[in-house]
Amino acid sequence: MDPLRRLVADLNAYQPMFLASYPTMLALLAEEQKAGRLKIRPLHLWSGGECLPPDTHAEIETAFGCRVVNEYGASECMSIAFGCGEGWLHVNADWVLLEPVDSDYRPTPPGKASHTVLLTNLANHVQPVIRYDLGDSVIAKPEPCACGSPLPAIQVEGRRDDVVSLCAPDGSVVRLLPLALTTVVEEAAHVHRFQIVQTGADRLMLRLDTSRRSDRQEVWRAAASALRQYLTRQSLPNVHVGLDKRGPVTDRRSGKLKEVVVAKEAKPLRS
Repeated sequence: MDPLRRLVADLNAYQPMFLASYPTMLALLAEEQKAGRLKIRPLHLWSGGECLPPDTHAEIETAFGCRVVNEYGASECMSIAFGCGEGWLHVNADWVLLEPVDSDYRPTPPGKASHTVLLTNLANHVQPVIRYDLGDSVIAKPEPCACGSPLPAIQVEGRRDDVVSLCAPDGSVVRLLPLALTTVVEEAAHVHRFQIVQTGADRLMLRLDTSRRSDRQEVWRAAASALRQYLTRQSLPNVHVGLDKRGPVTDRRSGKLKEVVVAKEAKPLRS
């Protein structure tokens, strides 16, 4: 949630041996490390909460000169699977049951992308979670993994929201993480189905799904006020925040909702 320059300064002062974050944040920090602004020497990195593409994985490891441990988890089960050297995630099958299924909740065969996945937490005796629909698309590996682990291997199509790059008043480019932006809206407006769309170098539009609520304007005011305060803290007081008349738009192919999107008309910016 803090500005990137502050995070870099704090990390330089602290010099962590172990660093854990989202893939989008680790990718930004890797760029700062390559540019010489970030100067840390961690022994290990941990990644979770979003999809970690192979090329991003390699770039992060190259920048920091150490291994990135990738993990798949959720609020309903903190540690579902862990990454191996072959690029697969191995399900902690003694703790969790993971069922890839199609849109009719029928089992998806190995090697095919599922519509969603059902989670049963075998370790939670206080609040059982049984066949909970996580909404993630996964692919189960048909054959044993070459790494030698006997645990089931999967690939996960997790969060793939866009990193937003906005132009500050001084002409510099400030990049914002999608999870930071969504957290601001969720905590301020108490909504969980919305979409933030960057439509220009200094413009964000908010799409709200308030079809079941009568307080649309109240939700909008709370979300807009929180976003503007957050943008100001990020040295972006000039960024316009508007309300889109349309509701959130899901992906035509997957049917999933990206909460943060950079529209085609918003040209990529470079710092």
